[in-house]
Amino acid sequence: MKKEKKRKKSTLIPKVFILLSLGFGINLFFSCRPYHRDPIEMNYNTISVLGIDNSERFLDYYNTTDTVYSEAVALKLTLSDSLIYYAASSFPKVKQMFTFQTLQADEIAPSYIPKNKVVDIQINTLLDINESLKAGDDISEHMLYTTGENFDLYYNSDKGISCLNGIQSYYEESFIILVLNTSIENTKAQFEVKVTLDNGNELVDTTNLFTIINS
Repeated sequence: MKKEKKRKKSTLIPKVFILLSLGFGINLFFSCRPYHRDPIEMNYNTISVLGIDNSERFLDYYNTTDTVYSEAVALKLTLSDSLIYYAASSFPKVKQMFTFQTLQADEIAPSYIPKNKVVDIQINTLLDINESLKAGDDISEHMLYTTGENFDLYYNSDKGISCLNGIQSYYEESFIILVLNTSIENTKAQFEVKVTLDNGNELVDTTNLFTIINS
C-alpha cells in the first residue's frame, strides 16, 4: 500500500508541474502579444438625428434642443453600432483572465472603422420651409456638413460621408452635423433623414417637431 501511494504521489507531481507550466505559458504568450493597433470593424445599425443650436459662435453639439432660430437650423446625425459595445466592454475582462497584470505609463486606445460604408444621405422636410421648399421635398442639396470642431468649415455631402466612413475614436458611434443653408419661414419644422449603406441597408430617423424662432 505504501509503495502504491508513493507511486501515485510521484506521478501526480509531474502532472501538477505540467499544468502549472502550461498555465504560465498561456499567460506569458498573451501578455507578450503586441497591442492590436489596427482599427476594429464595426457595423452601423442605429441612427439618431437631433436638433442643435447653431446661432452661437461655436456649435454646441453636446446640447440638443427642440427650439431653433430660423437661420440657424442644424441637425446632429449619429450612426452607431449597438452590438459592439458589449464586445468592447467584455474584452478587457476576458483579456485579464489570460494575461499577467502590468503597469503601463500610457496605453493607446483602440480605433474603429465601419465595415459597411455610407453611400448616400437623404434629408426630407416633413413641413413647408418656404414658398419653394414644401412638405415632402428632398432638401439634401440645401444641407452643409461639418464635424462640429471649433472653426471647422462647412463641406458638401461627399466630405460628410467620408467622415462617417473614416477611422473613428469612439467604439459605438460616429457623428456629423447637418446645417440647413436656407432660412425657415414656417413656425414649425421637422425632418426625416435616411442613410444608405453599401450593403443596401437603410437607416431612417425622424426628428422631433422643432419650434422655429423668426428673428
